[in-house]
Amino acid sequence: MNAADPAVRTVLWDADGVLQHLPAGWEASMRPVVGHLVDDVQGFLDEAFAAERPALTGEARWVEVLPRLLERWGLADSYDEAMRVWLTMEPVLETRELVGALRDAGVRCCLATNQDEHRGRHMHATLGYGDLFDDTFYSYELGVAKPDPAYFRRILQRLDLPADRVLFVDDNAANVQSARGVGLRAEQWHVDDGLQTLHRQLRAHGLPV
Repeated sequence: MNAADPAVRTVLWDADGVLQHLPAGWEASMRPVVGHLVDDVQGFLDEAFAAERPALTGEARWVEVLPRLLERWGLADSYDEAMRVWLTMEPVLETRELVGALRDAGVRCCLATNQDEHRGRHMHATLGYGDLFDDTFYSYELGVAKPDPAYFRRILQRLDLPADRVLFVDDNAANVQSARGVGLRAEQWHVDDGLQTLHRQLRAHGLPV
């Protein structure tokens, strides 16, 4: 199949780093909350991301996991501030506009993101992903998270499309490789790479940008 074959009619979009971002980064944003109480902010974040993993697949609830994590680090009183940072995100307007333009051109666009239920519902309500996309695939709803190949297989079942008719855009190399392993077309892109790069990647798959 030619790389410029216009057979791609559905694009799956990651959220963090693609459609939304935390401009200062996790460590810089969390440091005012916990930096005066712990020496190793990055260590705290590493443990937090590991503890969050079961919540991404719906096996746990982050609002119950986070208090226990904070207590272990002696940060029990920092729950509200920590949750505020966890739920802080800024939309990438250029990418969102591109999604709208593709949909206007007849290309189906869907959200494909790893999120726990609390953050996912917050994103859905505050950033309007239900209106922005034709469909949304949150990991906590699917019961499996990227980069597990089963994540992409479940989406393909929902879409009822061959894998090579679907393009996936994500900023994480492991997720991109996993998608390709399932047969999807996939491109790695982060907001810092610039919109021109994203346009070039989409055009390579025959998309009208």
